[in-house]
Amino acid sequence: MHLHPDTALTDTPDGSVLLNKRTGRYWQVNRTGTHTLDRLLAGETADQIAADLAARYDIDAAQVQADITAMTESLLAAGLVEPS
Repeated sequence: MHLHPDTALTDTPDGSVLLNKRTGRYWQVNRTGTHTLDRLLAGETADQIAADLAARYDIDAAQVQADITAMTESLLAAGLVEPS
């Protein structure tokens, strides 16, 4: 996955903000979401990230996977990211 060419990404103390330059809409992502997005943009799979986060925070890997899928689908639907 990669950012859409019309997406601006800015880090903030609480995570990051993505701007869709075509629509002017902003999206705020918390620190965990930013960490996940950075890893997805670097080419890691959702399964790899979910397994790591589940082990690190002792939480259910299936729930982490569902959260990553939901975030990814939202970013795709908003036109902020594109599949590679």
